Amino acid sequence: MPHVPFHLYFIMFFLLTAGGQVLMYLLASRFLSGKGVGKKFTKVYLPVIFAVINLPLFLTRIDPDIFYDPGFVRTFIMMPYFAYQTMSLAAVLTSAVVYTVRLVLRILKRSAGRTASVPILKSRRSFIRKGAVGLGAYAFVGSLHSIYDRDDYKIDRVTITLNNLPAKLDGLTISMISDIHSGLYMLEDDMVKYANAVNNLRADMIFIPGDFITSKNSEVLPLAKAFSGLKSKYGTYACLGNHDFFANPAYITEKLREHGMNVLRNETHELEIAGVKIMLSGVDDGRHANFPKVSYEADSLDTTRILLCHKPYYLENAVAGGFDLMLSGHTHGGQIVFMDLFGEKITPAALVSPYISGKYRMGKTHMYVSRGIGTVGLPIRLNCPPEVTLFTLRSGSKPG
Repeated sequence: MPHVPFHLYFIMFFLLTAGGQVLMYLLASRFLSGKGVGKKFTKVYLPVIFAVINLPLFLTRIDPDIFYDPGFVRTFIMMPYFAYQTMSLAAVLTSAVVYTVRLVLRILKRSAGRTASVPILKSRRSFIRKGAVGLGAYAFVGSLHSIYDRDDYKIDRVTITLNNLPAKLDGLTISMISDIHSGLYMLEDDMVKYANAVNNLRADMIFIPGDFITSKNSEVLPLAKAFSGLKSKYGTYACLGNHDFFANPAYITEKLREHGMNVLRNETHELEIAGVKIMLSGVDDGRHANFPKVSYEADSLDTTRILLCHKPYYLENAVAGGFDLMLSGHTHGGQIVFMDLFGEKITPAALVSPYISGKYRMGKTHMYVSRGIGTVGLPIRLNCPPEVTLFTLRSGSKPG
């Protein structure tokens, strides 16, 4: 289950975003005051300027459909606005680092004594100033890069050995994408690009573990059209994610099935491949999931059992159900990853999930968590490129 409830994580994100706006205003006000600009401008006109800058946010609430057209408004109004929002968030994080360093140096000075000759303490102002400029520049460049190159996807090739995989299926390939989030940040043309990337991998099967849309029923229509041409030997299989339940999951399911996707809603399919069978199950998201049902159904044959489950929090349920492999998404790989420290990803998403991206294992059950291809909140991906995955399954069982 999540480390902290998702609504608390959402509140934290909102506070960071709002804090970024306040910080940008204070920095602008201080800068202008230092340049001799009158108080009237900073107290009256500057707030008006900030209100105008944030006008796109209110327009998306009034008529969001106007921003789905990949033309002038989206390119020259919305994307620069998102870049500004991202930079304001980066300013908050930069300030937090700078003030933390300043606090540590102040503590060191007190412990060393006021008269002690310690070069790093004497030059702390210069150090902090240069560090802030450098970190701010990195955040600025990283913010712009994360906005305009967020669709610079990576194809990850992953090999997983399953002890229960029939020897005849050794080398079976699966292509997977997750968290498409059709909507303002993911238009039909964007999705066609990903559909082509998946088809080019020529996998035996295609899996999509949820979050097809962002929040509206209408968002499934361009998605279904874009991905209707997915091709593989044994079909495309999917489960629903939490965002699919923000709208009408029955409608989402209907449209996906109309365009050739096998949507597993607490269901298990018995698939025959190369003359042998495997069990493929899919559960609905969160409280809508019925793990006992799919576990019981999958137990009808002694063969490989694969589970599509949007959120990776439920790995223990997959273990209890005897599944060999669980495939998930939901985390977006963190979406904003500050660094990878000895294999541990430093990201706010770690507050919500112990599983961020990549391979995990509990008992005999393997799990893989995709970084996904879409974004939510802001169209940001920092040190976390979109992912199209190609799995090659290897058999750990004896031939026969």
